[in-house]
Amino acid sequence: MKLLEFVKQKVLEVAARAAVLAIGLFYAAIAVVNLVFKRLRYGSDFLKVKERSLPPLCLQDTAYGRHAFLRLKDLKIHYVENGDRSKPLMLFVHGFPEFWFSWRHQLKHFSSTHWVVAMDMRGYGDSDKPTSIAEYKIENLVKDVCELIKALGRNKCTLVAHDWGGVVAWAVAAHFPDMVRFHVSNSLHPEILFHTEDLACFKRMFGGVDNKMNVSEEDLEGYKYTFSRKGAWSPPINYYRCALSGKAILAPAPLPTITVPTLMIWGENDVALDKELPELTREFCE
Repeated sequence: MKLLEFVKQKVLEVAARAAVLAIGLFYAAIAVVNLVFKRLRYGSDFLKVKERSLPPLCLQDTAYGRHAFLRLKDLKIHYVENGDRSKPLMLFVHGFPEFWFSWRHQLKHFSSTHWVVAMDMRGYGDSDKPTSIAEYKIENLVKDVCELIKALGRNKCTLVAHDWGGVVAWAVAAHFPDMVRFHVSNSLHPEILFHTEDLACFKRMFGGVDNKMNVSEEDLEGYKYTFSRKGAWSPPINYYRCALSGKAILAPAPLPTITVPTLMIWGENDVALDKELPELTREFCE
């Protein structure tokens, strides 16, 4: 019976992988057709990314904080810190495709009351970038956050996260509640496409037509500089490749009930996720 169950599980995993691959190929075909059309329409410059050898001044602005590195057990993490180190730690974890710079305003605002730290997650920015997809399992991402908190000399923090960082923060709060004083999140739980029009995806993402987020051209250059460097895209996309593996889909690891105080922040005009979704997270919290 055990052998039969094992074989059945493996067959289901293969089937799940095949389904994910089929869906991926379908959308990849659509993307390729779209790229070809735009290449013909806009010419060869459509696929070019300007070389950026030096970081823009916004990434060197000391008003946001001090740049530093810490060697964890398996890799090196880059972060930016601000404020008095004797104050409570507030740790910021970014989403995709971002890096510490997404928290620049919070680094300034909360530095008066907290020691604020914004990390580059593994595979992002100036942190180490493992090449194996398996290195981006949620267990490893959670371990990075926990090890960083301890490496910073603390046992507890206020954990603030967004998008993929929010996925990680929920898992940290669930499995290691003693390390989280407060949990703040606005999250529920391939490469060439981003390289078109000199990384115009960031302007569409953060600026939009009317620039409601008030993102300057220099701010956009900060993102473009970071993601124009060699090998900058594959590791972040590995988060999704790893999450969409057959085993991860068929047998997701259940999270314990969240016991730490948690604040959900959500935009009512989110173009990707409905504003009613955050209500569904209540059942996972005490």
